[in-house]
Amino acid sequence: MKALLAALLLLCGASAAEAQSLPAVYLNEQNQEAVPDSATHYRVVEQQPENGLYPIREYALNGTLLLRGYLESLEPPKRSGLFTTYYPSGTKASQVPFQNDQPNGLYVAWYEDGKVQERGEYHNGERTGRWLTVHRNGQRRSTGMYHENQPTGEWRYYYSSGQPAAVEQIGQAASITLFNEDGSRSDGMVRRRQAPEFPGGEQALVEYLIQHTNYPKDARRKGITGKVYVTYTVGEDGRVGQVRVLRGLSPEADLEAKRVVESLPRFRPGREYNVPTSFTYTVPIYFAPQFNLFGGPKPPPTPPVEARANWE
Repeated sequence: MKALLAALLLLCGASAAEAQSLPAVYLNEQNQEAVPDSATHYRVVEQQPENGLYPIREYALNGTLLLRGYLESLEPPKRSGLFTTYYPSGTKASQVPFQNDQPNGLYVAWYEDGKVQERGEYHNGERTGRWLTVHRNGQRRSTGMYHENQPTGEWRYYYSSGQPAAVEQIGQAASITLFNEDGSRSDGMVRRRQAPEFPGGEQALVEYLIQHTNYPKDARRKGITGKVYVTYTVGEDGRVGQVRVLRGLSPEADLEAKRVVESLPRFRPGREYNVPTSFTYTVPIYFAPQFNLFGGPKPPPTPPVEARANWE
């Protein structure tokens, strides 16, 4: 069904220009080629160049634009020119120019409301010079230098109030100092990165998903079984948001998977260098009867996996 939907989306509005596109390539979460039924998005490359470059687009299976860029050559594919990623809402998420298939130039990432989230320079695929991240309210979040893709020298981290959260010295005289939000020095355990914590731990999270997921009657009646992959973000306040179905199974199963993830109670917020930090995860929600005459018991539930992406 999902493959048919994607095929229909590709056919809708077909024009002479679209007929010059190469066949769509289906991709999985790791951006690797996949069969349509296990894909999360697809890529389309135009055979007709624009100013010597071949346009490339990536779309979610529902047709939402995720990425726009250009290729210098088709075989082998070599990225060139400006690449832009998009939020599902259509607003820009990040942007960076490519040269010789490597990010090369100013990188900028935005929050969904259009405010800058991060900026810095790439040189031949490596981070270089000063990089800056920013809180949603416009206050600095972190600032420091990169050399040959590695952080170096002094890095400073800040709370959204503007108060220092940490100072780290990277190099031969490595050191790190953490601060509380009132400006006093923190004497607790030094943790550069601490993931959000579900009440009761990871096993409690898995059990919550099992206990609160209902097998939709229509899906049961149709004999639909399988996994719905859902992404969600645990915000700086510990609340779950930005829930969306990454790879669906059926309309009723997709809605139920989204509902149960949205119902997750508040987490203990994650932190980076003492600063409350948003983390994004992907979790599979499995739909099937507890026992199946031919397939045996349901597979064991899988805990969420952190979703990360970068241009390198």
